[in-house]
Amino acid sequence: MLYSDLKRILREYNWDDGFEVPKEILSDPNCDLALALELFYLADGYSYLEKSDHTTVLQKSTSLQKPAPLQKWNPFITTLYHDILDHKFQKTDTPFTNPLNKVQKYIFRKKQVPDIFLTDL
Repeated sequence: MLYSDLKRILREYNWDDGFEVPKEILSDPNCDLALALELFYLADGYSYLEKSDHTTVLQKSTSLQKPAPLQKWNPFITTLYHDILDHKFQKTDTPFTNPLNKVQKYIFRKKQVPDIFLTDL
């Protein structure tokens, strides 16, 4: 699929429909780092970065522990976070403007959030 088509689909996507379409976008060979980061923040990556320990998020949860939407969100956002850190997505000339403000970036730097989630491309 063309990069412009991936962007259009993402822009028009209703997040109440689940994570299948975002997963397809991420698995497309034309999905680059800029698009993966955009998808990360659109999927509420900010809330994920606020968590102090990212390593326990992939643990299985039951419906008694977390609402059903979080059971699907946690594995999705955690996998995307690690895929970005593991350089699964190629850095291209496509720009990405980080949506965080200076204070948010400062707080996350203090929490040792990796720079890839705090800078523009």
